[in-house]
Order: sequence, then structure tokens, then C-alpha cells
Amino acid sequence: MDKTDTLLFLGTGAADWHLADRDGFFRRHAAALLNGTLLLDCGAHIPDFAETWQGALDGVTDVLITHDHDDHFHLPTLLSLAEKRKLRVACDGYLRTKIGEHPNISFVHVQPFVPFRMGRYKVTPLLANHDVVLSGDRMACHYIIETPSRKTVFYGLDGAWFLRPSWEEMRRHTFDVMVLDCTVGDREDWRIFEHNTIPMLRIMTEQIREANLPGKNGQIFASHFSRELCGTHEETARILEQMHVRAAFDSMRIHF
Repeated sequence: MDKTDTLLFLGTGAADWHLADRDGFFRRHAAALLNGTLLLDCGAHIPDFAETWQGALDGVTDVLITHDHDDHFHLPTLLSLAEKRKLRVACDGYLRTKIGEHPNISFVHVQPFVPFRMGRYKVTPLLANHDVVLSGDRMACHYIIETPSRKTVFYGLDGAWFLRPSWEEMRRHTFDVMVLDCTVGDREDWRIFEHNTIPMLRIMTEQIREANLPGKNGQIFASHFSRELCGTHEETARILEQMHVRAAFDSMRIHF
């Protein structure tokens, strides 16, 4: 398979990572960049990544927002990007109202299970099992993204067990890359109702492979690690490696 697509992890941490608390190994709030142009979430830590890796965001033309929590959506970050270029932003109705009108921003309204185009990408939003699913015009989404080179990415952070309609849609695809939530690590915690643990991921990845969702060279990654709940990156990576899942880290770049 030709390696024509690139996914860059800008951040791999949950909401309990703070820029002021840098001490050794550090994670920014979870976000990623596909092929240098499609930004997945725009939290408050993205400017910090841009300062460290100058030029990394210069090609951004499109922004997919998974949900409105502060670690995934930060209005000043989005407006700062829009000062420099025109952007297409895909979000729910609640965030559309919150962002408001901007001369450099055009909107794509996200509706669960209704595919749309973002430039040359085809995007299908799925409902995530997260705490904003049932609150009116607000929702949390996972995204299936089909690239111009006919590769398919599943980006599924901030969610626990897949909702049945989302799983049924996932089964219609074969994925080259899957990014899954691993917020709670190898712990027992109430956040299992909206995030994954490693034991949950073990079951889920077994079913994902049983359903043949990863392609021949499909890769599965875990991200969105809690500072409070997860072990060190090395400890977590060793456990996940036994499940054939790679633990993502900030600035990790994969080709597929």
C-alpha cells in the first residue's frame, strides 16, 4: 500500500493535562492533523504545539470538531486560525451558534450518520457514547474520514462502548487507521460511563478485528490518556502492545 497519507498527533492527553504543569513527559489536549490540512479538534493547547513545531498548522483549511468540551474546542484557538486563512468548520448547531459569524469561516452542519464533504474528504459523523449525546442540539461525535487517496480513518476519542447504530455504520467500512479513546487506563473509575479503560479496549479491539474492520495493513492507536488515571507512557505502551495497539504521543507522525 502506498504511504500517501499522514496523521500527526498534536496532542494525546485528556482534560487533566495543563500547560503550567509540565514536568518531564507531557501530553497536550488531544487533537490531530490529517495530511497537514484537516484539523481534528481545536483545543487551547494547539497554539503551544504550533509554537514548538513552527509551520505545522500553516496548511489547515478544514476543522472537524468532535464536541464542545474545553479540551476539544477553544474559541480563541479557532478564531486565531481564522485570522490567517479561510476555514471550513464542521460542528453541531450548538457550536455553530457559539462561534458566530466570521468572514473567514464557513460552516458544515454535523448530523449523526449523514455524510458530508470537507474539501476532498468524505466525512461520516457517528454518535459517541459521551455525556453530551442527549442534550438537545449538542452532541459528541466520532468521525469516519475517507481521504482522496481512498484511505479510511476512524477517529473515536471521548466515548465509551460504541453505541449500536455507530457500530453498525463502522461495520460498513474497512479502516487503514483507527484512533480509540484510552482515558481511564488500567483503572476502575466512574468515567467508564463516558470513556474507555484498557480492559474495555481489549474487548473492543477483539471485536473490531473479529469484524475485520482493520484493513490488511490497518493500524490501531490509543490516545486521550488521563494524567491522573493512566500510568507512564512506557507502562501503558507495553500493555497496549500486547493487544497490538500503539500508544500515541504528542508529535507522533504516522504514514499509511
